[in-house]
Amino acid sequence: MTDPSSLTSAVRRAAHRAVDGLAGGRFGSIDGVRTDQPLVALTFDDGPDPEWTPRVLETLARNATHATFFMLVQNARRHPHLVRRAVAEGHEVALHGPDHRSLAGARRRATRMVLGHAAHELRAISGAPVHYFRPPFGDLTPASFLAIRDAGLACVVWDLDSLDWRGGDERLVATEVVTRTVPGNIVLLHDGCAGEGRRDFDRAKALQLVLDGFRRRSLHSTTLSALFASGNTHRTVWFSRSHVSSPKGVPA
Repeated sequence: MTDPSSLTSAVRRAAHRAVDGLAGGRFGSIDGVRTDQPLVALTFDDGPDPEWTPRVLETLARNATHATFFMLVQNARRHPHLVRRAVAEGHEVALHGPDHRSLAGARRRATRMVLGHAAHELRAISGAPVHYFRPPFGDLTPASFLAIRDAGLACVVWDLDSLDWRGGDERLVATEVVTRTVPGNIVLLHDGCAGEGRRDFDRAKALQLVLDGFRRRSLHSTTLSALFASGNTHRTVWFSRSHVSSPKGVPA
């Protein structure tokens, strides 16, 4: 006998694929890449953080790998040396917002102005281009999506959530990431603790375990731009408010 819950999930997935096929080209946020190369993108939200960002950068350097950091401008302003260090070490800087407040409830024009100013300031601090934006909490509405595009940014979400913001055992978190990752994934991690993030979670330890697992599976982390260049980006229609129902069920 077929499990009704499995059937319902399959129907939802099929419906989502149909919507992505019809509207993803125009209203889709990037959530992964179709690639035949063994590449993934580790992305870090909510930094820079004076405690965790240096340790994450040290871990990435020790493993000769690169990542993309979705930064909050209020943190970049406080710790500009960490922003510039990330760029100097070959990582990519992207925008997570002026702070960690959701922009999904604002009008399109106001959101465009906020993001435009924030991207300009992050570029000035980092000395590097800023191409991508990830909405705090994953919150996105049609108006905020259009505002992101108006500001000259691409909306990038994720297709694999580490759930590291919950804390817990670093080995279990890393094992789940390594087991589920496939080439082309955009993996959500955190080097900061905005929102509901736990400060007692060892982000550097978890990252090292993830990279060890990737090595065993012959996977390699790179920046979003390098991952995008390796294949065809996949776009998903991702409209959600976290206090109602986040697409992945977890704030970013």
